[in-house]
Amino acid sequence: MMAIKQAILCAAGLALAVPATAQTTAETPFQEDEQETMLRAAKIFGLFSQAVKQDDIPAEQKDALVGCMYNNSLQTISLATGELLAENPQIDQSKPNNIFSVAALVCGAGDQPAASAE
Repeated sequence: MMAIKQAILCAAGLALAVPATAQTTAETPFQEDEQETMLRAAKIFGLFSQAVKQDDIPAEQKDALVGCMYNNSLQTISLATGELLAENPQIDQSKPNNIFSVAALVCGAGDQPAASAE
């Protein structure tokens, strides 16, 4: 009976300590370039997710997109896409289709129809 009370008190103590620890470490501000990479990564994830559902994209290209996301972090894909976009300022980065095309190229999925995300 005493062991059960001690276990309950220990669990309650842990439950109270965990939120306090999480609150003290959660507020790490992102650098501007990190935020841009994260936003681009989220956009790439959404675009790739839409692309694999489209009938007009060949299965081999869908496999390349999924394989790329499986074998690489979204951060890696986003950084490589950002570098390629920076090297080609004529590409309008505000258009999701352009981001998709460059990210697909980075992933080895080649030239393919862009995902409709507008």
